[in-house]
Amino acid sequence: MDFFASQELARKNTRRLIFYFIIAVICMIASIYVIVMMAMGATRASNSAPSSQAMTVEFFDPLVLGAVALAVSSVVGMGSAYKIASLRGGGESVAAMLGGRRLPPNSNDPGERRILNVVEEMALAAGAPVPPVYLLDNEPGINAFAAGYTIDDAVIGINRGTIDSLTRDELQGVIAHEFSHILNGDMRMSIRIIGVLHGIQLIALVGYFVLRSGAGGRRGGDNKGGGAILLVALGLVIVGWVGLFFARVIKASVSRQREYLADATAVQFTRNPDGISGALKMIGASSSGSTMAAAGAEEASHMFFGSMFRNPSSIFATHPPLGKRIQKLDPQFNGDFTGYAKTRMARRQRREEAALKKEKSKTKTGFPSGSPTGKMGLPGMMGDSFPIDPAILIAGIGLPDEDDVEYSELLVDRIPNDLADAARDVFSARCIVFASLLDDTADVRREQLEAVAKGEGQATIDETIRWEPTIRNLNERYRLPVFEIIQGSLTGMSPEQYTSFRESVDRLVAADKKVDLFEFFLRHHLLVHLDRRFGRVAPPRVKYRAMNPLQPDICRLLGVLVRVGHSDRQIAKAAFNAAMDALEKPWHDEEGYLSEGFKYSTLEQSIEKLNGASPNIKKRVLTAMAVAITFDKQVTVEEAELFRAMSESLDCPVPPVVASI
Repeated sequence: MDFFASQELARKNTRRLIFYFIIAVICMIASIYVIVMMAMGATRASNSAPSSQAMTVEFFDPLVLGAVALAVSSVVGMGSAYKIASLRGGGESVAAMLGGRRLPPNSNDPGERRILNVVEEMALAAGAPVPPVYLLDNEPGINAFAAGYTIDDAVIGINRGTIDSLTRDELQGVIAHEFSHILNGDMRMSIRIIGVLHGIQLIALVGYFVLRSGAGGRRGGDNKGGGAILLVALGLVIVGWVGLFFARVIKASVSRQREYLADATAVQFTRNPDGISGALKMIGASSSGSTMAAAGAEEASHMFFGSMFRNPSSIFATHPPLGKRIQKLDPQFNGDFTGYAKTRMARRQRREEAALKKEKSKTKTGFPSGSPTGKMGLPGMMGDSFPIDPAILIAGIGLPDEDDVEYSELLVDRIPNDLADAARDVFSARCIVFASLLDDTADVRREQLEAVAKGEGQATIDETIRWEPTIRNLNERYRLPVFEIIQGSLTGMSPEQYTSFRESVDRLVAADKKVDLFEFFLRHHLLVHLDRRFGRVAPPRVKYRAMNPLQPDICRLLGVLVRVGHSDRQIAKAAFNAAMDALEKPWHDEEGYLSEGFKYSTLEQSIEKLNGASPNIKKRVLTAMAVAITFDKQVTVEEAELFRAMSESLDCPVPPVVASI
């Protein structure tokens, strides 16, 4: 299954969940209506003279049915809405509910540094923003989760027991599994499940509260009416818990299938089934297993890497049985968890010794000596352009593999240590962004620094000037990885700090009264995700399922790409037409999309509009973009990075684009 099919499947599962939810509410309304009518009939019978006429009760009463439907729908709807609203912060809200502590990106604790590095490498391999990592310090079990509404507000949560118990390969397997949930669109559905269950449970809680209070049963002279109310309350409790029973069954069935898919995707991600299977085996060998003690863990049980229950009932199990998951990854496993735990210790020790040796081999500039080139070659060793098949670009979207992980590790290794450390620090990361936007013209540069000084202070100016030479001399192959690390670090700003930072970026870009390609690339790529993270822009919704209304926007994107990669007007036009053929659309450059006159602000609006397209349309557009940049059989680094930035802005993360050998 490719990335776009996974996105569509996630939407179908969400619609199916909503359908089941509606059916459950209708059944609850019908059941409670019957209970209310029975209580009303019993009350009338006890208050009337015994006669056949007095005992007759009309079973269908539209007023009562309407009142019950309104009451049940309101309680369930408001309960669900309240719970979902309480988690409106996305992944950070879920992590806080579970007692997570956000790890600073520049943490020096060995265990914390290891998991931060793994998450960073996986994000770079996927071409996705680096998500914040939350550590559940008081959880000894081996478990982890990914939570959020979109890729922009996603977080990775991990137990202390996971960090302490697993090797780096096993951690990679766990994090690759969680990135599968992020990339496949599972997270939004997971949060909605929490809201749905809370709303249904609220019906039972209302009945339980009425029962506890005695609702009129202790009032003199009103025992008959109070008894009827208590009967209805008991019915609410029963119906509410029965509804919750079936809702949990639905949750479990949806969750189990997604876990199998995430396991399979993790293997594709790392090409190392021993990593994720080893993590699962360690769950079996650990005395704590994958249990969770946090108060909100039961609500989020479907989000975790492993089942939080030691002996889950098969009907309520949110995860497949541990043995079955392992057998799919390692058919030779004999079920001996203890034996596996013993034999892996030597392997872990050798791995850690090799990592320490590699760390010591680094030079002062942060470039490791004697590093292997691997299948792809090293960044900085490629030419200015390289051949690549457009099908490879599309196939890799949302589905990184072992080569991408290896390449991202090499990228991180080859970024100078001082720059990488600064990119992980919130204050220095801001200054690196400012330094990247400083103009070559002395007067404009002076105006820019004065504008930043007013909003940020002299310390920011000093740090910005310090990083200016490094950024100017930075190889463009490292530019996007560095800014993806920075993007993850900047999520640690407060809302007030982000407002100030954003205003400073806009002032720097506007200082020379024009926006060049690099400024557009940096500003849009950096701020589009941060705006969503800080709640300034709502996550995109599918608005377009047909391509024709998007014609100007699609043509505008393709026009930019072919102009960047093809200086010859005729070749650019041929590349544009080839992209149109890939779209199977007879569109031409009637509006001058290949000319030099349009504004990049208009391009930004087109990207935002295209983000409302369905996954199928996005796939076709990205295929046309890939055809456009590969038309001349060579892809420049600038073309590749612009393609990746545009794709990521459309919520379609592309792994690092490298030459295939």
